Amino acid sequence: MTDRPLTLMAVHAHPDDEATGTGGVLARYAAEGIRTVLVTCTDGGCGDGPGVSSRAIPGTIRQRSP
Repeated sequence: MTDRPLTLMAVHAHPDDEATGTGGVLARYAAEGIRTVLVTCTDGGCGDGPGVSSRAIPGTIRQRSP
């Protein structure tokens, strides 16, 4: 074994995928003091949602988010 601190990394294809997949797991381990890292492989630019008329809008909004 190693004495290095644990890190839990979750890799998802799309923004918000963790909300329906691993969000609870990440929250649980973060609460226990384990470093958690979330990797999202796309910006969601091709996604859509209620009231979104352009496929480019979701990615643009996410780029502006802190």
